[in-house]
Amino acid sequence: MADTDDYTRQLQQLLPQGPAWTRDPEALLTQLLAALAAEFARLDARARLLLNEVDLTTTWEMLGDWERVMGLPDACTPVTGSIAERRAALIQKLATAGGQTPAFYVALAANLGFEIEIIEQDPDVDVYAPLLDISDGRWRLVWRVNVLTETDFSSFRVGVSRVGERLAEGGALDLECVIRRAAPAHTQVIFSYPEA
Repeated sequence: MADTDDYTRQLQQLLPQGPAWTRDPEALLTQLLAALAAEFARLDARARLLLNEVDLTTTWEMLGDWERVMGLPDACTPVTGSIAERRAALIQKLATAGGQTPAFYVALAANLGFEIEIIEQDPDVDVYAPLLDISDGRWRLVWRVNVLTETDFSSFRVGVSRVGERLAEGGALDLECVIRRAAPAHTQVIFSYPEA
């Protein structure tokens, strides 16, 4: 990294030759060039620090800008906590930007601490689904995520719970949110959990 003395020497080398353009360290011209060189050295140091802001693992000053560009916080990733947690959320969002294979979704769930399997429906097989009216009983754009990891379930109680209330709590809802966000927009994802 160039310092003030390096920039002063560079500026002196740009001067024309002759007695009016002295290189004497005590000369007024040299002091003027040294003042300019100090600003160049400061700008050089800031430019080098800017390189840290390009990398998500080292960003500090532009962390808020990165979050804004990546759309954080969002429904699946509330950004709170330490700088390291915020960086990790950015990296996770960037790393999960795409993929349409079952292996992608299995790896995505593994990053959240879940073991899953993906069941894709055969589009040529009629499936009876009384709760879902999807293309006359054909599930062409539906796939199922079987969550193999034990999760916490709340118990449904008559008079206390409401129809449509989720039975899964906590991390399972994060898993559903992340997979639904990453799923192709034209598909429908159904989640099934191990029996409690």
